[in-house]
Amino acid sequence: MEKRLQDHIKIPLVAILSIIILVASFFIALCFGAEKVSFSSEDRFAQIIIWQLRLPRALLVLLTGILLGGSGAVFQLFFRNPLAEPGIMGISSGATLGAVTASSIIAAKSVAVTATTLSISQALSKGIFAFISPVNFCAFAGALLAGFLVTALAFTRSGKNSSIMLLLCGTALGTLYSSISSIIILSSNKELHSIYTWILGSFNGRGWKELIFISPAALISIIIMIVISQPLDLLSCGEKTASSLGVQVDKLRILVLICGALAVSAAVCAGGTIGFVGLIAPHVVRKITGPKSKTLIPFSMLFGAILLLLSDTVARTVIAPIELPAGVITSILGVPFFISLIMSPRKN
Repeated sequence: MEKRLQDHIKIPLVAILSIIILVASFFIALCFGAEKVSFSSEDRFAQIIIWQLRLPRALLVLLTGILLGGSGAVFQLFFRNPLAEPGIMGISSGATLGAVTASSIIAAKSVAVTATTLSISQALSKGIFAFISPVNFCAFAGALLAGFLVTALAFTRSGKNSSIMLLLCGTALGTLYSSISSIIILSSNKELHSIYTWILGSFNGRGWKELIFISPAALISIIIMIVISQPLDLLSCGEKTASSLGVQVDKLRILVLICGALAVSAAVCAGGTIGFVGLIAPHVVRKITGPKSKTLIPFSMLFGAILLLLSDTVARTVIAPIELPAGVITSILGVPFFISLIMSPRKN
């Protein structure tokens, strides 16, 4: 009874504190950068920097952090594996392959432009690519296709009864996608090497178009994460026990894969392949609020957003005017965190 009372007091306090830190992180992201500006400034140039560059970028980083943190929590709960993270099914590698392929085609067109390719490019520019770059669009499509393929293979092979098959198929396919991406990069023009910045995870040059493009997929993914939080709690007791309590495990598996694929696709389209956010956020939240999914998933979203906002701000300012990829900062934080998880004794 006393523990339950403490939880009723603790959770709201953690929520209020998390929101305050999130708002502060967002404000810091708007104020700091290569150019020092302030909201009180009447300079037209400063207003353009804040409202046209930093605001959409900060919102995009915020949404990406929510997606990575939430999907990381969902995967850890579903696979009952504390080391699971959003890239576990090879979806991020599939997105990278899509982006690299698009960049290769663009580089080839820039070398040999004909009347036919010019007319095709003009036609595409009036379609979907008027709102999103071909690289980001192909990354989004590649991630979705990778998620569909790993799901189809795992379900066919395992008879819809094993989550382990998803991990194995995802790892194998992710390695395949990475190998193909490396071959394309090494065999293409030097212009394609700029894709490495995207692979490392960067929000440089991203703005309103990317935010609008990924918002529908992100919203659907977030809604599914919230809906499946209770069944995921029951699944922690095992699939047989969860089934006896009324959980439709096969349906839950499909929902997890759908929300995971949408979340990772949107996140990769927004900022490239950013690692460790989906690993760090759930573990930190689990230490503070406990393992229950009704608190783990939403708080992981909040902490993921905070972590990525601060990481992106550091990436933009630490060696300004040169900008580091945000994924470099999260990797610097994530690698020792990952090692500590492996080395620490299991308590559960």
